[in-house]
Amino acid sequence: MWALKLLEVFNSAIKNNKNITIKEVAEELNVSQRSIRYEIEKLNERLIENDYQEIESEKGILKFGNLDGVREILETDGQYNISSEERENYIILKTLLDREINQREISEELDISKTTVKGHLKEVKLFLEKYSLVLDIQYRKGLELNGKEENIRGALLKILNVISRGNSVYLKNKAKELILDRVEEVGIKRFINYCQKLMEIIISDEAHDIILNYLKISLYMNKRGFTIENIKNEKFLSETKEYKCIKKGSPILEEWYEIELSKYEYLKITDYFLGSNTYNLNYSYYDNWVEIEVIVKDMIQEFNDEIQEDISQDKVLLEGLLNHIKPTIYRIRNHIELENSIYKEVLESYPHLFEIVEKIIKKLEKSMGVKFTEDEISFLVIHFKAAMDRNVVRNKKYKVLLVCGSGYGTSKLLAQQIKQYYDVEIVDIIPKYMLEKVIAKESVDLVLTTVDIEKEFVSKPTIKLNAILNEEDKKNIESYGVLKSSKKVSMKSLVEVIKKNCKEVDEKSLKKELKSLLEGFVVDDIFHKKNTIFDYLSSDRILINESVKDWKEAVQKVGNLLVRSGSIEESYIKSSIKTIEEFGTYMVLGPQVVFPHARTKGDVNETGFAILTLEKPVDLLNGEKVSVFILFSSKDNKEHLDAFMKLVDLSNKEGFLESIKKIKKSDDFIKLLKREFPN
Repeated sequence: MWALKLLEVFNSAIKNNKNITIKEVAEELNVSQRSIRYEIEKLNERLIENDYQEIESEKGILKFGNLDGVREILETDGQYNISSEERENYIILKTLLDREINQREISEELDISKTTVKGHLKEVKLFLEKYSLVLDIQYRKGLELNGKEENIRGALLKILNVISRGNSVYLKNKAKELILDRVEEVGIKRFINYCQKLMEIIISDEAHDIILNYLKISLYMNKRGFTIENIKNEKFLSETKEYKCIKKGSPILEEWYEIELSKYEYLKITDYFLGSNTYNLNYSYYDNWVEIEVIVKDMIQEFNDEIQEDISQDKVLLEGLLNHIKPTIYRIRNHIELENSIYKEVLESYPHLFEIVEKIIKKLEKSMGVKFTEDEISFLVIHFKAAMDRNVVRNKKYKVLLVCGSGYGTSKLLAQQIKQYYDVEIVDIIPKYMLEKVIAKESVDLVLTTVDIEKEFVSKPTIKLNAILNEEDKKNIESYGVLKSSKKVSMKSLVEVIKKNCKEVDEKSLKKELKSLLEGFVVDDIFHKKNTIFDYLSSDRILINESVKDWKEAVQKVGNLLVRSGSIEESYIKSSIKTIEEFGTYMVLGPQVVFPHARTKGDVNETGFAILTLEKPVDLLNGEKVSVFILFSSKDNKEHLDAFMKLVDLSNKEGFLESIKKIKKSDDFIKLLKREFPN
């Protein structure tokens, strides 16, 4: 194991009475210096826990204050072999926190082969898929995690819950080390207790622990710049009394942790509180409220089995039910009745579907300790019926036979109207006397006619229409599951036609205006080039080997580059300085490299990066030396991420600082970046 190999290197050095450097340890174990620093940092934490003296590092040379203590810790760690399941859960945990995974580093850290790592990653990907998360290959970086922030946190909460319920001491320690112990919980507990008092509820122990962990995740992610941008049930959650209580308690969190959380963050916290007060002693808060999507998917599968149709892949249905069921449970528990009853209409129109839905919600009712009203069941029926209609459209295009008693011109006009409004295939347009012959020969789903046809004369569903379609005719057609046409024009085709017939076209402006004008009628099928770091950083935004009196002047200088280019306003620089004063070293993301930035408050005009290197390092607030300042702005808090992660990765690369010191002009810095990121 890793621990025993590390101990072997340390013992050898001390036995031969020689100093050993981090570089030498890395070379001996064939790993990066960064990995060794990380291992020593973890080892020092263990030494402190056991009242042993830490390992010190002076100019890269390691100094052992208590080698016996080091031996004891490393020997203990080296004797424990973690299981395959533990490795997989650790990789999941690390991936969700780091937002990326490097197979080589995992192989080194867990002392397993790359083939074994690949096997674990298959299971990791299956876990992530349940939360609509994917691992994408990134050049020179490994695998990067992509998906909605809300889903990433949900997956992280799930794995923490799995670890908490399990017996693995190794995983429990890893969870504490990587996240749980990184956010102290006194302020969170005060916030939870205050909210309980305002809501006049007492939450279960399980719910308390889940909410505590979620708040740790939320604070940790927000500190790192990962925020929730939207949320299911926004309108419903914002109107609950629980949300008002949580907003009232928000100063406790924000002042205690020196952070500002968005409305969406508090709405998500509200969601967790809503399910915490239950009347069912056998109810699992996590399984039935936090992971309610699992129950909803089971309901959809049961409905499938009853109707013998496959609507399990209908994302609109899943989203609709998720947005409906939690508010429903909330209404029932708080004795809130729906104002508009649709029960009678639904029961008359879809009695069989009502019966099925009433049956499949029994499990949900039992676990939640609630009884759904007939009106609430009726709304669920509407969701399922809409999914069935969508399924018909996806899998079957209606074949229509048009029977007309009037002239050819009138018949063609009616056919044109039908094609305009509905996505159907008109098999033929015939007079009444040909009906029996054509029906016998052609495959027909529906007969549309302007003349009276006796029911016994034709076996297919038949609808009598007017010569010119009116609203009543449309309603009758749609009652058979024929939905309106949703044809849209290709944006690419539109732009090509316009460019072909115009001499000069501002393509960017044209696309924007067409999209605005034809919203709902156009499909944006134009390939959008993914911006690279070079779209946000040019040589005129780089200053090399500058001299400054302190770090504030450095931030001002590098910020001025983005002010001059129009990317930011002057106030953004002041906010960046204030953020460093408040949060200090969390912006130092590489050796001697700091990434100043601030929350966007109307003073960011476009995403951009600017770089300043110093002739001599300056001290940050805590005395940490910094010689490279990379200030960035983000217009939408998203488009900067790829470039940002590349620069962070580069700043941690061995030899980066040495390379920077050799650079004499800004063009050379761009050349360095192009060598590192050729694509």
